[in-house]
Formats: sequence, structure tokens, C-alpha cells
Amino acid sequence: MKRSLGLIVVLAAAVSAGASQAAEDVRQIAESSIAKWNAAFAKGKVDDILSLYADNAMLVQPDGSVSKSVGEIRAFWQMLIQKGVYAMDVVDVRSEKEDTIVATTKLSDVKTLQGPLQVMKYRYDGVLYSVLKRQADGTWKAQVQQWTGNHKI
Repeated sequence: MKRSLGLIVVLAAAVSAGASQAAEDVRQIAESSIAKWNAAFAKGKVDDILSLYADNAMLVQPDGSVSKSVGEIRAFWQMLIQKGVYAMDVVDVRSEKEDTIVATTKLSDVKTLQGPLQVMKYRYDGVLYSVLKRQADGTWKAQVQQWTGNHKI
């Protein structure tokens, strides 16, 4: 009895450690993916951004319009790059299947306005949901993205 109870405790600890490791791996994949988005965006490299999308990707813009073609997605990102510097930070990550991760990121735009008597900073916080799918070559690419927020990008 003691032996089987000990085995159960060891198995439970192993499963818990495995789940913790899996959650950490999923978060690392999402963090790495978002770091690539941020680097490409900061450099204004639209082609690098487009390379982070799966071939049949879909982008739901803040106004609800849906972009399914490479040209439409390119136009969205070119417009966004012209507007200024945004950065994404991972807020939440979950694994849906072995080959699917849903990452929730916060989109921030920090600006500084200076007047003669004061400096005022403001920040926009929108949310970007990304469904990342593992591709045949092992890379992770955005299959679907949905932008939300009250801010018109």
C-alpha cells in the first residue's frame, strides 16, 4: 500500500512538472514569436512581418474589416508602420492543441507631448489575439489575428 501511494505521489509530481514545463515552453514560443513581430515592426520591415503569417492567414482589423490576402495584410502593416512605433507584450498564452497556441498581447503606443510648462505622456493599450500554428517546417506562424480596442489604428 505504501509503495503504491509513493508511486502515485511520484507520478503526480512528474505530471505536474511536465505540465509546468509545457506551459513554460508554450510561453517561450509566444514570447519568441512576438519578439520577431516587434523587431520587424521597429525596423519597418513589412516583408519580415509578412513572413510571420501562415500562407492562408486572416487578419481582423480594429474596425472589424477582415484581410485575407497578402496585399491587404501588407497595406495594413504599412499604414501602421507609418503611424508610429508600437510594441506588443505577451499577457497570456494557452495551448489549444499540439500545433496551436493562442497568445494574447497588449499593444502599446507611448507618446510624449511637451508643452511650455509640462510634459505629458499617454499610452494606448489595445489587445491583439494571435492564433499561432506550427508549420510543416517546425516554425510558428500567425494563422489568425484579431485586433481589439477603442483606438482607430
